[in-house]
Amino acid sequence: MKEYRTYFFDLDGTLVNGKTLFPYAKEIIAELTAQKKQLYFLTNHPIRSRKELKQHLQQMGLTVSMQQLLTPTLAILEYFGEKQGPVHLYIVGSPMIKEEISREGLHLLHSSRDPVRGEVYVILGMAPNIGYNQLQEAFFLLQQGARLVLLNPDLFCPTPNGLLLDTGSIARVLMNEKMDIHQAETVGKPSIWMQQVLLKKIRHARSKSVMIGDSLTSDIAIGQAVGIDTVLLYSGVTKKSSLEFVKQKPTYEYDSLKQLYEALKEVRYV
Repeated sequence: MKEYRTYFFDLDGTLVNGKTLFPYAKEIIAELTAQKKQLYFLTNHPIRSRKELKQHLQQMGLTVSMQQLLTPTLAILEYFGEKQGPVHLYIVGSPMIKEEISREGLHLLHSSRDPVRGEVYVILGMAPNIGYNQLQEAFFLLQQGARLVLLNPDLFCPTPNGLLLDTGSIARVLMNEKMDIHQAETVGKPSIWMQQVLLKKIRHARSKSVMIGDSLTSDIAIGQAVGIDTVLLYSGVTKKSSLEFVKQKPTYEYDSLKQLYEALKEVRYV
């Protein structure tokens, strides 16, 4: 493994396992910090705001700044930053995400009966507080012509206790016979909007940046999309057999963070 200046880490399934860190997560971050590398942490997790995510990671023993956290909320801002004219958003999901988006000046709807001027969008992200009324209001708006935007496309979220229904699964509840899930816009990894968030952090040649994650379809895909090297870890959703069907392989593969940690230390002392 060669030396890089900027490291992008996926969180869930890579550094974070539910409510705890994977073994060697802290050691890797400490090693790269000692080497004065630029570190960023990407997530498709649609529940926590960056402030809450920072606190959550700190409770697990990983100290990061909000500027190091790259989330679907930042991708939402990229997405709507290119829109002309007024837009109205109805958020189905986490109150923390709703608050974070509202602080950026985007106009939020409270129900399908609110007066609107301009385009209407339903923003969907998995959260444990989603109820029937929220889904029904979103469904009314979609029937009235609103567009559906997903914070992440994942069908399931892995946890130590099993799989949780994720945003992609919930989105299918809102589809009727005239709607196609592929018509929904996705802003999380590996979308072009999340790519823009990532690219703004690369301050030098892309050959000096690397993306590290456990998912072929989000982590490795976004790294390859922006033209940087990738590291696939078999600690989360991807099995080794999955690579048999992939044409563009990750640059490196490791079974665990321990193996990656050992490789990083070798780079330092070569």
